[in-house]
Amino acid sequence: MRSLFVVIIGLFLAWPAALRAEDEASDPHETAFVEAEGGWGFQLGELPYLPDGSPTQFKHPLVTGWSAGFTGGWLLADDLAVIGSYQYRTASTRDGSLTGVLDEVEGRIHYHTFAVGVRLYRETGPGRLRSEFAVGLTLPFQTTREYDYGPALAPVGIRGTGTMVDKYNVGYGVQAQVGYEWPVVNTPYGNLYVAFLMELRAFQSTNNGRSTELNNFVTDLTAVPPAAITATIEHEKNGGPQPSQYAVSDVTWRLAVGARF
Repeated sequence: MRSLFVVIIGLFLAWPAALRAEDEASDPHETAFVEAEGGWGFQLGELPYLPDGSPTQFKHPLVTGWSAGFTGGWLLADDLAVIGSYQYRTASTRDGSLTGVLDEVEGRIHYHTFAVGVRLYRETGPGRLRSEFAVGLTLPFQTTREYDYGPALAPVGIRGTGTMVDKYNVGYGVQAQVGYEWPVVNTPYGNLYVAFLMELRAFQSTNNGRSTELNNFVTDLTAVPPAAITATIEHEKNGGPQPSQYAVSDVTWRLAVGARF
């Protein structure tokens, strides 16, 4: 559903401008562009709620993080370009705890994406409105859940830190972006600009044929007594247990610095 939602948004943004794109070539002095990007946003994947001090209280994980990447493109017309992009993203949950049992609980994710698509422009004010729609993939990625154990577990020999790492396959998805671009200065090497953008993306993967690695990790804190497990669980290629996190989806605010030449 998230992927379909992003597709609908992307088509809504792209279709009118694509119909208006002129057949003539763009300014011969501006036929291509490159830009570097940084961003901050919210990861929207399915993650379990965090314990909030007691066994009956929980809080939303609120997964946030930073990203960086670059985009290159070729102008087909004054208001239409084809683009390719790479981004590295990382995010983590806020901290949870369970008094006496878990001093800290945290989840993390990091991943790499590549995408190709179209970018559309409309001259407005001192700069340009722009929208972008692309399809792409995320390289195999993993999520990490980490427990710092409290003193209540020491009598049964559970101390230190426990981790659970879930590994996932290549994922496929879409991304849509809308924002505004301001010219900064013209130089002999390119016309510099900055842009502020909002981006929505969704990529889907599976854990088929991958593994879950447990290191000193308590999978059931309600067991009597609880046990810390160190093991590798291999998932079947034709379907294993339902993964705890298989959708890489987020909304991000981005700042880009680029040059047209």
